[in-house]
This record gives sequence, C-alpha cells and structure tokens, in this order.
Amino acid sequence: MLSTQENWPKAKIAFAAYFLLALLQWPSSYLIIHVSLSLGVVLNEWVFLAGMSLLIAWKSKSRLSLLFPFRPVKKNNFLLLLVMTFSMVVLVDYLLFLSEKILPPDPAVKATLEQLMTIHSFGDGLWRWFLICLSPAFCEELFFRGFLQNTLAHRWKVNGAMLFAAISFALIHGVPQYLHLYFLLGLYLSWLFKVGGNLWFPMVAHLINNSWTFLTFIFDKKIPTGGIWHSTDSLVMGIAVLVFAIAASRFGREIQMEN
Repeated sequence: MLSTQENWPKAKIAFAAYFLLALLQWPSSYLIIHVSLSLGVVLNEWVFLAGMSLLIAWKSKSRLSLLFPFRPVKKNNFLLLLVMTFSMVVLVDYLLFLSEKILPPDPAVKATLEQLMTIHSFGDGLWRWFLICLSPAFCEELFFRGFLQNTLAHRWKVNGAMLFAAISFALIHGVPQYLHLYFLLGLYLSWLFKVGGNLWFPMVAHLINNSWTFLTFIFDKKIPTGGIWHSTDSLVMGIAVLVFAIAASRFGREIQMEN
C-alpha cells in the first residue's frame, strides 16, 4: 500500500509532464531520423523521460525509494518473469503478423525501422542496442511505471493508474497501426509493476522485448517462419498463451507469499 505520509507529485503535474513529453516527441523523432540517432535518443530517453521524472520527484520532495522502488529479485520470480516475457514476445510477434495481414505496414515506417536497426559493425551493433533497447527499457519504465503509474496509483485507484499508464505508453509511440500491440505490451509492463511493486520487473521485461525485436531483425528471423503461417503456428501461439497464463498466475502467488 502506498504511504499517505509521504510527499507525492500531484496528479495534474503527472498529466502536464505527459503532455509536455508528447509534444517533445516531434523534435526528438526528427533528430533521431534526420540528424543523429545518438543525439535524439539521449535527449528523449535520458533527458526528457528520465530527467523529467527525477526533476519532478526532487521538486516534489518525494522519496525516491518509494516513487522509484528497486528491490532485490528472488530467483524464482526472475525465472517466472523470463517465462512470461518470452511467451509474451512470441505472442506479440504472431499478433503483429496477423495485424499486418489485415492492414499492411506503412512503407515509410518500415523504412525508418530498417534505417535505425541496420548495423555496420559489432561495435555499432552494441551502441545501437544501448540506444534502441537498453535506454528505452530503463528510461521509459522510470517515467511510465515509476513516476506516472505510481503517482496516479496514489491519487486514484491502482487499476485505473495501471490502465492509464498502459494507454499513455501506447499513444506516446505514435504508430497508430501498432497501437493495440503497444497497449498490450504496456498493460503487461504496468501489471508487472502493480503486482511486483518493483521497477526491475517491467524494466527487465521491456529490455527483453526490445532485444528480441532488435536481434530478430538483425538475423532476419521471423515469426511465423519465413513470413508464412503454418499449421503448427496456431498450436505454438496457443501454447504461448497457456504458458503465459500459468506463469503469470504463479508469479502473482509468489509475490503474495512474499508480502
């Protein structure tokens, strides 16, 4: 339960911060695509997202350990997190394939993704992994789950804050065609934080999702294999859903036992 004796940012400050962040996506996107990937990502993720979160926490005199809770993760919970997240990314890949069959991707969006994730050397690959995978996993979770969801959970009901954080996360990515997939991912990350109360959970899950997308692009590995739906894919998709549901139920019980 959130402490009522602590200083928490006000809800209107959280909304204003999100609105400002949304406006800043235009110059950030321009920098990333047309000027410098490094400059654009560092500004957007580390200055705008992480920096704004920490600045508001400092100005609100909030206790960082409550607004941004990081605690040790037990081995069993970490293993369950891995099982849930890998099941989730497989499911999202299948849903992405089906979505693009219904509504083919915008060539401009595809071209931009190829531009951002094409690597030229091992060192370049590591740097792009840091920019595209690690930076968003840390900075976006600090803002959306730590600052936004935690602030609103204190001011509102916890489920309402979880839902708002998931919707906000989806909208900020600015790709209408994939809005439902970003929402699904955001809802999973928000649920992890709600249940676990620990930012390591959504951060690690977010990092796995980003790294999976990055690596499957680099090595040209697709789900379904070859971009063609086989009879076994329905079975694999069903297994992914079942495994996720079992692991999520077990994860919730493990956290309850800890508390």
